Amino acid sequence: MIQRGDCAELLRAADAARAKGNVGLAGELADACPADKLAALVDGSEPAEALLWCGRARAAQPEKGCDPKRVSELAAKLNPRLTLGPSDPAAPPDPLLGYALDQLGKELNLGWDAENPDVIVGKLNVMVDHATSSILATVTDAKGRKQRVPAVQHRLVARAEGQVELTGKTRTLRTSEEVRDMTWDAAPKLAVPAKFEPQVPSTDELKRRAALAWLRALAKALAAAPPENIDVSDVKGCVAYGLSLNLNSGDAGAAASGAGHPAKLAACENLLGEPAGAGIPVP
Repeated sequence: MIQRGDCAELLRAADAARAKGNVGLAGELADACPADKLAALVDGSEPAEALLWCGRARAAQPEKGCDPKRVSELAAKLNPRLTLGPSDPAAPPDPLLGYALDQLGKELNLGWDAENPDVIVGKLNVMVDHATSSILATVTDAKGRKQRVPAVQHRLVARAEGQVELTGKTRTLRTSEEVRDMTWDAAPKLAVPAKFEPQVPSTDELKRRAALAWLRALAKALAAAPPENIDVSDVKGCVAYGLSLNLNSGDAGAAASGAGHPAKLAACENLLGEPAGAGIPVP
């Protein structure tokens, strides 16, 4: 097996050896998987499986594993199924958050569950500010020439803010969307026609854009800190659960060492094709 140098075969065998308590053999098998072949195996896999290859290598031989930056990139693309909901099940859904979920929920694998959510979120507040300032602008005259004229710059900023429970703490996520345009009076001597109205989205449209940006920011935050109560009925959920165990314990090897709820661990070992006792090998 070692002579064949098949990294997938070697790392699976390392997991089996580790589950039986044969740490030395597990390390020897993982060491036979060169860094370039491990990288190729990871690059050719979907994010969930790629994270498992990184975790199997690290669990058997901590100094091998994958580059932390690569692990972060993979975790950001994992997108396990998560549901959002209010702290009060009777609270009506926030309209802007509902719009964002309708538009991006499928892409980000996020849904709404008022009764038993994975992640509790507060009301999404979005405010739009409109500021103006005087500037000199370069505009096109009636003959297509560039002219400099006094103008007013319009700056509209939609700021979204909402609270969310992450790693057992209530945190406030903030995002913003900004657009700018100019208006100016006519300058007959320069053959410049007036532009009286800024060409900007409506206030409602800006609020919707900010809500979409906020939901993307939430998905990014959840990728970095997935909740431990995540459903483990599929591979993505199990990988995210393992990552959350590592994060919350402060130990990158916690999930592979058997930390977590025994029933969840057993279910995930079965789903991931891991031998009993191997835990969830994620980096």
